[in-house]
Amino acid sequence: MNKFLLLLSIMILFAGDSRAEFYKYIDKNGKTHFVDDPGKIPLEYKELKVYKEKYDHMPAAEKAATMEKDRQQELQRLEAEKAAEDQQVQEQFSTKVMIHGNQVLVPVTIGYQGKEVDTLLVLDTGASIMTLHKDVAKRLSIYDTEKSRAQVAGGKEIDTEMVKLSYVKLGPYKKKELDAAIISYKGLPSDYNGLLGMNFLRGLEYSIDFERQIIKWK
Repeated sequence: MNKFLLLLSIMILFAGDSRAEFYKYIDKNGKTHFVDDPGKIPLEYKELKVYKEKYDHMPAAEKAATMEKDRQQELQRLEAEKAAEDQQVQEQFSTKVMIHGNQVLVPVTIGYQGKEVDTLLVLDTGASIMTLHKDVAKRLSIYDTEKSRAQVAGGKEIDTEMVKLSYVKLGPYKKKELDAAIISYKGLPSDYNGLLGMNFLRGLEYSIDFERQIIKWK
């Protein structure tokens, strides 16, 4: 059998003073294999040079320089992982919003009987329940509603249709079985499709950073 130039190295991992050895060899097809026992290495690969430890084959100066380089790279990797984890935590407890004057537009996900829609609602602590424009109701295929009347700013009453949504999600929060009033929107095109009222916001602690345009959840 023809012999190929293959490399066999022992990778030693330290955990305190305990040592675990793993053996690596590359077969004639270029595939790398790892085993925990040298007896598992095929005979045709056992005459190759063996490195007992990652740095043992290096001159002292090169060994020291390589070990320091590897240490710095590992430190940078750990710092990058921590930064990514911190960013993930920060994003989990904050939500990007849009600020239009005094209006805060929040991105919500609305679910209804297996359908889901992403849209923007105006955060309104003065509204007792959610309000949705009919356009959103159509996208969710909401047809089974109950006729009702609602009072709006100025004391005027308007016709509405009531529905119970499957769920509403905003940031890290999800609330189920929420009532919503569906209304016909009349006016100039808007960036939002209703109001997010207190039946979702009740019990939530948050602050709004108007400069950065985010909601910070507590």
